[in-house]
Formats: sequence, C-alpha cells, structure tokens
Amino acid sequence: MRKLTPLWQGIESVPGLAAIPAYWELFCGLEFPLIHPHLRPTDDIGGMYPCPHPRDHDCPRGIVPYGDGTFAAICRHPHKLCDAVPLAPKDALVYALDVGALVRPMAEAICVRTQNLQVRAHGVWELGLSTSRATRNHPVFLLVFARRDDFRSALRALALSCPTPFVAVAPTGNHMTVELREDLARRQSDFISMEERVGLSEDGRFVALEIADADEIAPTPVERRHAVVEKYKGDFNCTDQVIFEDAAVHKSDFYKWLKGTLGNKSSKSKRIEEVLRTDPKLRTRR
Repeated sequence: MRKLTPLWQGIESVPGLAAIPAYWELFCGLEFPLIHPHLRPTDDIGGMYPCPHPRDHDCPRGIVPYGDGTFAAICRHPHKLCDAVPLAPKDALVYALDVGALVRPMAEAICVRTQNLQVRAHGVWELGLSTSRATRNHPVFLLVFARRDDFRSALRALALSCPTPFVAVAPTGNHMTVELREDLARRQSDFISMEERVGLSEDGRFVALEIADADEIAPTPVERRHAVVEKYKGDFNCTDQVIFEDAAVHKSDFYKWLKGTLGNKSSKSKRIEEVLRTDPKLRTRR
C-alpha cells in the first residue's frame, strides 16, 4: 500500500479541474496514469503549454493553431529559449476531471455511501452520507480549490447553508487552518484529507490508509465543552448520565473530559466526542 501524495497535490493544483494533458501530467507526476482514465475532453483549446525551464513572464509556451487541425507549443521569449513542440489536436484540448468517476471507487476508503453526485456550488460536490461510526449519516461534501482563499470562502458558505453537522473532504489538508478547524469543531463537523486517508493497494485499488473506524475527530475546545453538552442535552432531551453511559465511560471520566484533564487521544475522550456528534436515534446503545 502506498500514499498518493503527487495525485492529491496535483488535483488541487489544477484551477477549475480542467487543463491540457501536459499540465495534468506535470502536476500529478508518476501518478498521472491513475487520473488519466477520468479525464474527459472538452470543446476548448488550451492557451498555454508547460515550459521545461520556466524563467520569467514570457513563460509558459503558448499554443498556436496552424489552421490545418494541428497545433504547436511555441516559446514566447524573444530569444526562443525553448524548442517548439508539435501537438496533435488531442494534446491541445482541455480535459476536465470527471469527479464522480474518480471518487466512487474510493467511497469505502473515505467512509461515504455515495449518491448521484450533485454540484453544490463552484468547487463543491455533494458526495453522499457518512458511514463512519463517529459521523454516521452526516452529509459529506468534497471541496477542491487551487487557492486557499477560495477554499476558506466555500467552507464557510457550506457551514452557513448546511443545517446539520457535516464532513468536509478535500484532496489535501494544505488549505486547512487552525481557524477553519475551530469553525468545524463549533459545528461538530469533521474534515478528511484524501492525501492522508486514501492510498493504493498492491493490486491497484483505492484503499484506506488507516482503519476506517479510527476517524480523526477534532477535539472540542475545552472552553466550549459545557456549551456543547448543554446543547446536546437540550436537542435530545437527555442528561449527563445518558451521555456517559452511551460513551461507556465512568461519570468521573466524563467530568474530567469536561474540565480538559482527560487526554484527548484516549479512547474514552474519543467515545465521548463520538456520542456528542451522533443523533441517539442513529446510535446503538452500548
């Protein structure tokens, strides 16, 4: 099993998930063959072609049509520092990533029950519902953006428009910040980086890099724990006892968690966090 860092970093580097094949190959490197079957030709001709040694504002090379159905990538530098590259029509076409075709084979690895992929907003897709024990039946959204500011705006818009806790998925964690993590924690929502979650098996299948149930749950900030517990009890008309019994912890451990003296990485803390993120109707009592 191996990590797919070049693939995920590459996907997040292509603005709008559409580019000529040379750019897809440049960004995805040796893992380009994994994404190539999921690229769909558009009717657009690309304007730029990668330079082997980019130097200044004259790079990259420009794609020029010859008028007979063929093209070439021409160096735009006055001294023609790069050789021209003849291009067949298929090499000059812009190819868009079929997001659904790529994501469906890895649904199990990211713990999602897929549905017909829906575009929620620019760069945001509705993937389906979480099958993870910690976030079961929470809606799952994929966010893919080349720019951090666009990712931040989309995630915050999603948090405002989604009435329930949700799971945000992105190719990498490059755009995630402490501030955004805290925003998600306040919404009792989670984040998954595909770079950290999805790998490739020896037989070429997308698989989880870690046990699916060992989901990363961002610990609730200590200063918010009393408010989170009170909201949970109000939403589901229950008591502290119901929470610590559902979490299978002693009441003393529950109160230690409330005060922040129970280790965040302990199994007890994780079970408490899990309970507070799940509708009791969707959870089997221990």
